[in-house]
Amino acid sequence: MTLGIGDIVATAGVLLGLNYVALFIAAYLFDRSARHLLWYLAGAGAFIGSSAAYVMTEIAPFHGLFFILDDVLVCTGFLLVSKGICTHARLPLPGRIFALTAIIGAFVIAVLAPLGELSLMRLATVSLFQVALPVMVVVRLYRLPAISSRTRFLATMLCAVILSVLIRPLVAAWAVSHGTLSPAEQAELYGTYAATPFAATLFAFAGTIFFLAMSDLAATYRQASMTDSLTGLLNRRGFLDEGNRLAARPAALIMLDIDHFKTINDTHGHDQGDRVIAGVGSVIAVAAPRPHLCGRLGGEEFAILVTRTELPVATALAQAIRVSIETELRDIMPDDRPVTASLGVAAIGDDGIAGALIAADHALYDSKEAGRNRVTVAGAEHVHGHASRTGGRRSA
Repeated sequence: MTLGIGDIVATAGVLLGLNYVALFIAAYLFDRSARHLLWYLAGAGAFIGSSAAYVMTEIAPFHGLFFILDDVLVCTGFLLVSKGICTHARLPLPGRIFALTAIIGAFVIAVLAPLGELSLMRLATVSLFQVALPVMVVVRLYRLPAISSRTRFLATMLCAVILSVLIRPLVAAWAVSHGTLSPAEQAELYGTYAATPFAATLFAFAGTIFFLAMSDLAATYRQASMTDSLTGLLNRRGFLDEGNRLAARPAALIMLDIDHFKTINDTHGHDQGDRVIAGVGSVIAVAAPRPHLCGRLGGEEFAILVTRTELPVATALAQAIRVSIETELRDIMPDDRPVTASLGVAAIGDDGIAGALIAADHALYDSKEAGRNRVTVAGAEHVHGHASRTGGRRSA
């Protein structure tokens, strides 16, 4: 039997769909925490199966069985993709709604199948059931309090797929209106003008999903490359990159170094040292949340960029952090030895982050020299009054 244009489009859909399956598998292998990709993968499989079933209605026996299977798999594909979107956007999707839609849809499809491929009642009813859940998801996406441009675009692409399904009864009515054509020719005309927009919008939607998944993956890796794994704060690279972008005056920089940290490591081991570093990082994160920047520059050294803040306020914050470390980490050491820190504070000047780091570093050194567990504010004499001591207080 000769394949019509609709059958050719469906066959091409199977081949292109397999490419998307491979892409979704690759994306999931890169980031196994992206569970929504598994729902998209299952949805792609269902749509591929529907395209194959559509072709089989023309070239295989049991025409009615494949006819029903095609509609059921389209409905299943929409259900799985809707679940994936809800998982990705953290929208709750009650399981009973998911199951009820699937059961009712399968029942309606089976009952109405004998009416024929071009039956307007069958097409209208089945099409509404197939897109019922996606429509609900689109509405919920657009009703999010703060919808991002990415989410809005995804919702818009899903709307295009929904419309390509809802126009099928109109396409069928137009095909049937050609009374001079035989029923087989009318079905081929319907298949051509119904399958083509559905396949085009569906692949555009799949491409959008894949693009967003890859963007999320790139952002995740970028964030990981800029984050200290022990404390969850920015690492040195992340702190400097973000700091140079946000260090508009008035702003100040606080540098912090844990006192006697080498002794802690030597006496109690590196695991205990890591617990102390994580505890100090937690105190800093709570004391200076966004829009301030907190980073671990390396070892036991931390930095805080206090944005939109004058030097006296930043100094008060440094004092509060110093006191919090001493009090909140009182029980973290097995020998009840207190955990303390020395801090240096400097205003962001014409030299930006680089100049403030030098000034705060000298002020921090002065805190160490003065007995530790104190805050020193950088003055003009601190900027040029000492030679560079990079790495010189690691055992302090």
